[in-house]
Amino acid sequence: MKACVSESPREFELDGVVPWGRRLWEYRAFFGLGDLASCVPVLDAGGGPSSFAAEAAAAGRPVIAADPVYALEPEDISQRFEETANAMRAGMRRASYRFNWSQYGSEAAVHRIRREALDLFLADFEAGKADGRYVPASLPFLPFNDGSFRLALVSHLLFLYGDDLDFGFHLAALRELLRVAEEVRVFPLVNLEGLPSSHLPGVMNELRRGGAEVDIVPVPFEFQKGATRMLRVRCS
Repeated sequence: MKACVSESPREFELDGVVPWGRRLWEYRAFFGLGDLASCVPVLDAGGGPSSFAAEAAAAGRPVIAADPVYALEPEDISQRFEETANAMRAGMRRASYRFNWSQYGSEAAVHRIRREALDLFLADFEAGKADGRYVPASLPFLPFNDGSFRLALVSHLLFLYGDDLDFGFHLAALRELLRVAEEVRVFPLVNLEGLPSSHLPGVMNELRRGGAEVDIVPVPFEFQKGATRMLRVRCS
């Protein structure tokens, strides 16, 4: 599930974690992904209405997306997207100074790309769910065996929602992701106010104490100003 930024007075009036999906090309930039063939199988944790799994499947690359929204009917997911889109567009206009527009150009263009992602997702949803590509599940508990994936990705969920998801949730979620995947990547590392997440240092320390390799890695992308790095965690 996805969202943008907020500050007081609130520029983005969002009701918790909201569905706001991304395209495969955006995932490549967020996570520094090269050829997906070297990464599969991949888990998209909290994928929401992103088209990453659908586009990857069309290219013959196995990606499984897990999100509680997949328990809903397609029309309900679409309705939630429409409600989110209204709030997002208004928020992006109010908070335009907090974004680097070189990639997208305008809030209207962002909305168009988000709708493209939704349409691709919905076109694949029923068949993909039957094939096991969309799994109704939520962190920090995932219905997968240990080591099921080479790579797990978390886009616009962990750290972004620091006011809604506490430190314990973040740590438990990342430990669970490390259980099911050899490597975990998380983007962005700022909170809803566009500031570095207060959870990040403690989470990194705890993961290192548990023996994981933890790094902050630059990525070739910036939309929220200053959000140019991802967290990479690997089993040692």
